[in-house]
Amino acid sequence: MRRRLGPVFWIAAAWITLVLAAAVLADLLPLPRFDETLAGPPQAGPSGAHPFGTDGLGRDVFSRVVYGARVSLGVGIGAVLLGLLIGAPLGIVAGYRRRAADALIMAVTDIALAFPALVFALAVVAFAGASLRNVLLVLGVLGVPAWTRLIRGATLSVAQREFVLAARALGARERRILWREIVPNVTVPAASYAFIGMAIAVVAEGSLAFLGLSVQAPTPTWGGLINEGRTVMDNAPHVVLAPSIVMFLTVLSFNVVGDRLRALTDVRESGLEPVRQVTAAPLPAATHAIKAGLLQVEDLRTHFVVGRGTVKAVDGVSLTLERGRTLAVVGESGSGKSMLIRSILGLLPGGDVVRGGKVYLEGEDLTAFTPEQMRQVLGPRLATVFQDPMTALNPVRSIGTQVAEPLQVHRGMSRRQALAEAVRLLASVGIPDPERMLRRYPHQLSGGMRQRVTIAMALSCGPDVLFADEPTTALDVTIQDQVLRLVHRLRGERDMAVLLVSHDLSVVAEWADEVIVMYAGKVVERGPTAEVLERARMPYTEALLQAVPKLTDPAHHRLRVITGRPPDLAALPGGCAFHPRCPYAGDRCAVEEPPLVAGSADHLYACWHPRGAEATIIEGAETRGR
Repeated sequence: MRRRLGPVFWIAAAWITLVLAAAVLADLLPLPRFDETLAGPPQAGPSGAHPFGTDGLGRDVFSRVVYGARVSLGVGIGAVLLGLLIGAPLGIVAGYRRRAADALIMAVTDIALAFPALVFALAVVAFAGASLRNVLLVLGVLGVPAWTRLIRGATLSVAQREFVLAARALGARERRILWREIVPNVTVPAASYAFIGMAIAVVAEGSLAFLGLSVQAPTPTWGGLINEGRTVMDNAPHVVLAPSIVMFLTVLSFNVVGDRLRALTDVRESGLEPVRQVTAAPLPAATHAIKAGLLQVEDLRTHFVVGRGTVKAVDGVSLTLERGRTLAVVGESGSGKSMLIRSILGLLPGGDVVRGGKVYLEGEDLTAFTPEQMRQVLGPRLATVFQDPMTALNPVRSIGTQVAEPLQVHRGMSRRQALAEAVRLLASVGIPDPERMLRRYPHQLSGGMRQRVTIAMALSCGPDVLFADEPTTALDVTIQDQVLRLVHRLRGERDMAVLLVSHDLSVVAEWADEVIVMYAGKVVERGPTAEVLERARMPYTEALLQAVPKLTDPAHHRLRVITGRPPDLAALPGGCAFHPRCPYAGDRCAVEEPPLVAGSADHLYACWHPRGAEATIIEGAETRGR
């Protein structure tokens, strides 16, 4: 940490500490009173008795600079705290809730920023009177718009991180998410800006004092001392230079500390979009019957209305998942796998979102649940393990706090009980010395340990369905195998269902009972894992299998790839979405979208030119050959 901050930071921090200590302890220091005249010869230069010399009335300049620090630093700190107390809540509300709240708050903020700050301060202080209270209030209020914009930006950044989505997936209330997930992370950039804000406030107070609009004589302030020294600058330049140099070094130190803290605490965004309330509009519901099962998804659709059209992220997906079974969802990046999970859980990004279809959990229609009802489902019945455990865990909260939280929220445990249960959960997922692990933070753990912690959190309330969204992507092969074995073992012990999203077909082949292949938001093939992988009918599935590297390939063999690029979901091609990349495409593929057909009892695919034998269309009586 010291090496990253650098020596300049520590020198600046030491100077701030020295000036602040001198201001607080001024009455205890062996100094002449700041208003004592003829403490030495008038306009005398620096000496042992008077380190900064004396002014025109023989007052000790060093004593006046020390006492002046009380006013200047007091105004700087007080104005920052006042602006933060008002601006931070507004910024958090605007950044987290967005929509109308964001538009209203930011409109008022922009109007406030349009007024010239110094002119406004001069007018208010001149009208209300020059006093410490008035200066403090004016500078504090002028800082509110800047604090609002800063905290809003930080909130937008944090709200896009996976640990916020993970908290929602565990059923946490919005108030708890704000206080436990958003606020601690927003505090970090706020602290760095606070030092810069203090520097701005000190300069602003000095400017007002120089104009005689701050604390009045005989109480000293740095700006006032500079103003007083103008009249004797020719004969006693030290009267002006001493407070000017101290003020300059203090402002510079505040800026250095704030800038270094900002650089140190910058974090890489995860790229996730924020989870927000959505605008729902009904789409046509499916008319065919729903099969029995633990989780049924029927004709699920999630469309995003954007400036260039409608993005069909999930477009008519249906699936059934039984207890004790693992269903894998595979496909290229952008095919809709992760959005399928978020659509099932109801954790969708903000903006204009059009939803359709149904999600049933043991017969209950989750799409008809209110947000409060869904919070009772997320965590105890549906839980999620995310792709990157580093972003899925809150970096400023300990492991014990994060694992214990869903136990306190959903199972009503006390903190002591929740921590004891957290130890048992961490031990159950193979973490050594779980008591010590409770006190650690995510950055102190390896990738495999972090993923085990997220699994423990997901399983803490005994869910019926575990959604694993590419849980091993960021891990090496050995740790991948350990994590997947752990999920498989816990599935058997708890009789859960697992929906596994993966791009690794070798993982799917080993751990999944059934597989769904997605392309452009649609299911293009599904069935038992062995049958789909061994007898793929859809050319896209065949291309995915051919792209998997083989140990039998010769050295320096060119890797197989799928030609072309995935389609733009806002401008899908006509007919089959895969036809521009398909080597078997015909004229019909470009104009008519293929329905799901049955190659066998459980093996379905959507293709006009399948890579297998005869098939029968499910919806409709048409029968066709290859």
